[in-house]
Amino acid sequence: MFTNELLFLSILTLSLLVLLVILLGYLTIRKTVEIRKRKKVERYREIYNPLISSNLIEGVISRKLTPETILQQKAIEQLLSRYTKVIEGEEEKARLARLASMYLSNYYQKQLQSHKWSTRMNTLYHIEDFNMIDLTDDVFRLLNRKRLSHQEIIYILRILALFQCNQLFDLLTTKYQDLTEFDYRHVLIPLEQKKFDQYVLHFHHAGLPLQKAIIDVIASKREVSYNHFLEKIFSSYSGEIRLRALKALAEIGYVKDSAPYLELLYSDKWEERLVAAKLIGSLKEGKAIPRLIELLHDRTWWVRSQAGEAISQFTQGKAILQTVLETSTDPFAKDMAWEWLHKGGE
Repeated sequence: MFTNELLFLSILTLSLLVLLVILLGYLTIRKTVEIRKRKKVERYREIYNPLISSNLIEGVISRKLTPETILQQKAIEQLLSRYTKVIEGEEEKARLARLASMYLSNYYQKQLQSHKWSTRMNTLYHIEDFNMIDLTDDVFRLLNRKRLSHQEIIYILRILALFQCNQLFDLLTTKYQDLTEFDYRHVLIPLEQKKFDQYVLHFHHAGLPLQKAIIDVIASKREVSYNHFLEKIFSSYSGEIRLRALKALAEIGYVKDSAPYLELLYSDKWEERLVAAKLIGSLKEGKAIPRLIELLHDRTWWVRSQAGEAISQFTQGKAILQTVLETSTDPFAKDMAWEWLHKGGE
């Protein structure tokens, strides 16, 4: 019995050793193949780099720049990725997009159909980086694929926005109505004004996350042309949307009539006092200075800080803060005045 057990253990140990040797051999061969591929790609990069450089700078197209294998396409892809980080001129960017379309479009069309999530995502990244508008339809059709990850969906929608796709509005207002505010904002940012205006017109019918995203995109772009829209939203909505509209106006830093916003400096809500102080500071509305000085004594630190910043934006701001520092009996107001005096001097 004992002998049989020893024999069984010996056979099992030997089997495991054989499996380990086979696995080690497989990994060694795989590593060797990968190293060879990498070296080939490096050689192709050395050949293609001057050709691509000449094209981007001078518009010269060489017949030698014709990839016939996947490794050659990989080399071109890597070189173009590097150039996207350094080229700035619009003409050079257009040439890069043309090169990518000429030599990588067919390759990417196949990559988008890959069963691997990482392959599809990497392909989407490159399509965006290279601005490959010719693949818009291929990217759009990818939305029909089953079991797309949330990350893929958002990235696809963002690329469609970047390429100013006409179908995007219907997608966001019908099929994809349950996205987060962050998702919508990420998608809407690349839209040109004419396309973005569709969402502004749709605002009253949109869900809350999309409404917030629309306002935040306006705030980030600081487009004065949307001021009338924002003021209308501010006067007709309540709660978070009203506050978002106020924040957007403060970011833009301009309103036709400051009266409604001067009143907000006395709001019971600290968030409204805060944003109103920011807007009034941008407007440099002199009649608000006494109230801004009072807000240096506000019970909320954020409001005190914004009041200090607003005062510092006035021509006489430093003198006002110095007076508060010397005369106020409120240690919090004195600290805030000192802080913004210091910031103003940095």
